Formats: sequence, structure tokens, C-alpha cells
Amino acid sequence: MGSVIEVLILGFLISSLYALIALGFTMIFGVAGVLNLAHGAFAMVGAYLALGALEWGWSLPAAALFAVVGMAFLAPLVYVLLIRPVEDRPIIVFLGTLLFAVVLEQIVGLFFGFNSRIVPPLVEGILTVGEVRIPVNRLAASAIALSIIGGLWLFVNRTRVGKAILALSMERRGAALVGIPTQRIILGVWAISGALAAIAGLFVGSFFGISPLEERLLLTIAFTIVILGGLGSIPGSLGAALIIGFSETVVQQFAPEARGLASLLLLMLVLTFRPQGLLGRAAA
Repeated sequence: MGSVIEVLILGFLISSLYALIALGFTMIFGVAGVLNLAHGAFAMVGAYLALGALEWGWSLPAAALFAVVGMAFLAPLVYVLLIRPVEDRPIIVFLGTLLFAVVLEQIVGLFFGFNSRIVPPLVEGILTVGEVRIPVNRLAASAIALSIIGGLWLFVNRTRVGKAILALSMERRGAALVGIPTQRIILGVWAISGALAAIAGLFVGSFFGISPLEERLLLTIAFTIVILGGLGSIPGSLGAALIIGFSETVVQQFAPEARGLASLLLLMLVLTFRPQGLLGRAAA
């Protein structure tokens, strides 16, 4: 019974973090129509920016802030320099973001090496509930992730800028015709996506460790969630994150080294039997 409760608790906690990873990914697709295959690399780079700042003697909160702000600047820059010139050619965009992710892997590996490193936890300690031991850092990460997701939902649904984002996700040409500054909105969404990726990367790095190649697993998780939930569907992504989180937690109980296997198997099944996902439109 203790193991079952532990799986339920840890599955929920990791699901909230995975939802944060997928949220930025699906926002980019919903608003800009881009499958950003560098999203996992954004999370990985965010973790390494914090590690680099810590090596320079910065405090952990300052290093985390540096990582989040850094990725909020880098992501729109990637859009301007790499995506916008070819955004009407989806295959080129697809391959370009994939190539950029590999370039980031190699750059980070050049400076930090390819061995896994641990990001210091935001909060130390273990909370014991009966037979279940829960790292307080995971509770803090889940609380922060859920707060961000809730705040983002309020921002999108209750503010003028948020409603402009919704309008742009529904019809880009129509949004431009009614005076919505589409390019500024897209840049803002890329900045939000980069910041969300960095936050997720920081916590993943403190849970499991981070390496330059870890971005591939993070991308697989994000990709599986948005495909399972439906491309462009934020509610679907949240539900899919729960499925992925619980699946991976169960797998990790028996084979910790196979943590990413659940995502890969689910992705294969969804693409084969339900490519439209739970709530969204079919994957191209």
C-alpha cells in the first residue's frame, strides 16, 4: 500500500512538471504553428545556465533567475534568426530546429562535458507521511509549476494580451486584419516558452540530473504529451501530462534506467491508433 501511495503522489508531482515542459511547446505550435524540436534543448540549456552561474559564485536564486531570463531572451532570438526567415516552409523549420538542438548539445558538452550533473535543489529535506518519503524539493517544484500554469491560464483568459494570443492561435490572418500585432505576440509567446522550459529544466536537473543529451528525453516527453493531448490543446496537454507522469513513475519503480521508455511507447501507440490526440487536431 505504501508503494501505491508513493506512486500516486510522486506521479502527480512529476506530472505537474511535465505539464510545464509541454505547455511552452504546445503554445508555440498553437500560436506560431511551429513544432519546435529545440524545446528540450531550451530546458537543458536553462539548467546549464544556472549551473554555470553557480560556478561563478552566484547564489541559487540568482542563478535560477539568470537561467529563466536568459532563456526568455534566447528563445525569441532563435525565432527571429532561425524560424521567421523560413516560417512558410514547415519542413525547413522542422529540420532547422532539430539541427539547432544538436548544435546546442555540442556547445554545452564542449564547455561542461557530457556527464550528468545535478542542479542543487531549491529546498532541502524529506517529508515522511507514513511509509512514504517525499522530497520537499519535488513538492516545491509541483507547487511552483501549478502556480505558473494557473497564472498563465488567468493571463491568457483575463487580459487583453492573453485574448490577443487566443485570437492569434485561432486565426493568424484574421488577427492581423483586426490590428493585433502578430509579430510582437509571437515573440512574447516564444519568450514565455523559453522561460517555462528553463524552469522545467532546473527542476528536472535537481530531480534526475541533467546532461547535454538529456534534452532528447525532455523533447520526447513534451512531444508525447502534446501529441497525446492533441496538438495545440492546452487542456489536453494537462491531461496527457498526468498520464505520462504516472506511467513513468510506475516504470521507474521497477526499472529506474528505463525512465523514458513509457513516453516512447505511448507516443508510438498514439501515433498509430489516435493521431488526433485526446482533445486536439490530428498530427501532421
